[in-house]
Parts: sequence; structure tokens; C-alpha cells
Amino acid sequence: MTSFWLCAGLLLATALAFILVPQLRSRRGFHANRTRVNVELYRERLRTLEVQHEAGTLGAAQLEAGRVEAARELLDDTQVPQSANSARRRVLVPLIAVLLMPPLALTLYLQWGALDKLTEARQQGSAAAPNIEKVAKHLEALLAARPDAAEGWSLLGRAYVAQNRMAEAAQAFERAATIAGRPADVLGRWAEAQYYAGGRQWTSQLQALTDEALAAHPQEATSLRLLGMARFHAGRYVEAAASWERLLVTLPERDPSRAVIANDIAQARQLAASGLKGRAP
Repeated sequence: MTSFWLCAGLLLATALAFILVPQLRSRRGFHANRTRVNVELYRERLRTLEVQHEAGTLGAAQLEAGRVEAARELLDDTQVPQSANSARRRVLVPLIAVLLMPPLALTLYLQWGALDKLTEARQQGSAAAPNIEKVAKHLEALLAARPDAAEGWSLLGRAYVAQNRMAEAAQAFERAATIAGRPADVLGRWAEAQYYAGGRQWTSQLQALTDEALAAHPQEATSLRLLGMARFHAGRYVEAAASWERLLVTLPERDPSRAVIANDIAQARQLAASGLKGRAP
């Protein structure tokens, strides 16, 4: 935020310089040109008076009076209070406009800008939970009428996972697996939810579920990830790295999770080499 206001201040100063410097230069140039013209007119008038005096059309008193009048007019013209005030206004008006522009722009942006989009983005995290809760309730109502919908139970399980309701998620995935004929991906999600619901304790049931899933689909991602975590938590770092390496080759090249899994593999290999105990990723 500090860098933003610094950049905004620099931009404001640059804009102010572009507007005011030409105004100040034009003001000085205006007065300089006007003074030169007035002096030339004054000298020309003096020459005219002297020519008329030499020709005999003006007496000495009239010549002196003409010189005094010309000097007075020159003095009045060089002071030009009204012109100075006008020039001052020409500088003040753009200065005031430049200074008022940032708060005016901010006011207009707050009124009609994209602040709602920013607020919406910031509130996405807090709004996600109520949305997931609505989805879960809607699925529960649908499954009450259609309890044999395997995909519905699988979606409900994912909604429960998003709400950290792992025990209920495990039950939903178990129901989906039973109805759908125990597909590998649902078995993996069932095992994962059961693992977290049981306090991350590896059991024979979880081993049986992951073995069944990987037997049906050797590259089932959830089972490989879960198996690697369980082995890492048990200190079996070489086996954990092996599970994650099997998972890594299944992911697309541009998958952002590849870097995380590669780091976990490196950590497991390092701990295996050093004989130290690590913390499960």
C-alpha cells in the first residue's frame, strides 16, 4: 500500500509540473513582452514630442507635460494589476484542478468503480463456507428422494470434506462406493476421509481400501498421495517417496501441485538418508 501511494504521489507531481511549468513560463514571457512593447511606445512618444517641439508646435511647458504624461502611462502599463490578477488566476485554476483530481477520482471510483469486485474477491473465503453448506443441504434433500444416486453421494462427500466434516464424508463416500461398484477414485476418497476422521491413524481398513483402489487403478491419485502421507508419518521415508514418485508421473507437466510433491519427495529422501524423523507434509 505504501508503494502505491508513493507512485500516486510521483504521478501527481509529474502531472502538476506538466501543467504549471508552462503556465509560469508563459506568465513570465507575457510580462516581459508587454514591458518591452510599453517601453518602445514610451520612447516613440518621447521622440514624437521632441520632433513637435523642434518644429515649434509644442512649447517647453507642453513638452515637459507630455513627458510626464508618457512616463505616468508607462508606469501604469508596467504595473498592470488587472493583468497580473488574471495571470494569477490562470495559474491557480489548473493548480486547484490538479489538487482536486485525486479525491474526485477516488470518489467517483468508490461510487461507480470496481470496488465491489475487489470486495467480492476478499470475501470469497468467508462466502465459500455458506455456499458449500447450501450445496450440502441441497444434496441431502436430493439424496433423501434418490438414495441410490452414487454420484450424488460422492458430491455430498466432497462437500463434507470442504466443511471438514470428515466422518460424515467417509460415510458418504462409503455409500457411493457401495452403490457404484467400488470404483478406485471413490475408494481413495473414502480412505482419505476415514484417515482424517480417525486422527490420522493408519489402520488395516485404510490399507485394505488403498490396496483395493490401487489394484483396480495403479495410478489412482488420492490413494497414492494418502499412502505416501501415511508412510511418511510412520517414518518409512523411502516408501513414502516411492508412493509420491508414482503420483508425480501421473500429473500433467503444468500441474501446480508437481512442485509441492517434488519437494515432499526430496524431503523424504533427505530424511531417509539422514535417519532423522520429519513432520508429515
